[in-house]
Amino acid sequence: MVVIIIFGILIFKLMPWFISLANPVVRNEFKTYISSLGWKGAFVMLGIQILQVVIAVFPGEPVELLAGIIYGTWGGLLLCMVGLTIGTCIIFYSVRALGRGFVEWMFSKEKVQKLSFLNDNKKLEMITFILFFIPGTPKDILTYVAPLTKIRPRDFFIISICARIPSIITSTYAGQTIIDGEWWKTLGMFLLMGIIGIAGILVNNSIMDKNSKK
Repeated sequence: MVVIIIFGILIFKLMPWFISLANPVVRNEFKTYISSLGWKGAFVMLGIQILQVVIAVFPGEPVELLAGIIYGTWGGLLLCMVGLTIGTCIIFYSVRALGRGFVEWMFSKEKVQKLSFLNDNKKLEMITFILFFIPGTPKDILTYVAPLTKIRPRDFFIISICARIPSIITSTYAGQTIIDGEWWKTLGMFLLMGIIGIAGILVNNSIMDKNSKK
């Protein structure tokens, strides 16, 4: 109960700020602030990335884009990967300890039910990798639902983290192009991400429909 209350307070307090990161002015102001902190700024950004992963309703793309703006493509990728690893570990063992009720409080019973086919899927690891790899899939809820299955912690960490690398790189690279003032590349990257995202949503829906009928 205490964990749920803490989650609720964090969501209420921080959601407006995470949403505001979609605004270029807010991102620029925050970049200036992080830069003023020196090496401590990296730990602030790491904490934000971990928080975004754990409090799954917070949007992830603005944080990844901001990491790219501040630290470049590869520095941003490294920071995001470390934060993603820590956050995923926290989620996995929290769900294993708190159970299905906690997950359904986070996402609603209906949304969790849509992924229930994972429990009986003989190709659990492969399906999990595909869902994490495809852009536009509900990775946040999947991170919470997968620990309810029989998947082993080591397998889940490797699958969920490695499968996200291409998606994170596109965001941090977009951030790098903003630093370099290459706006045409930024626009091109956003268009590409949008097209891939739409395709990913269609593929995800197809996978969901196919497995829900079994």
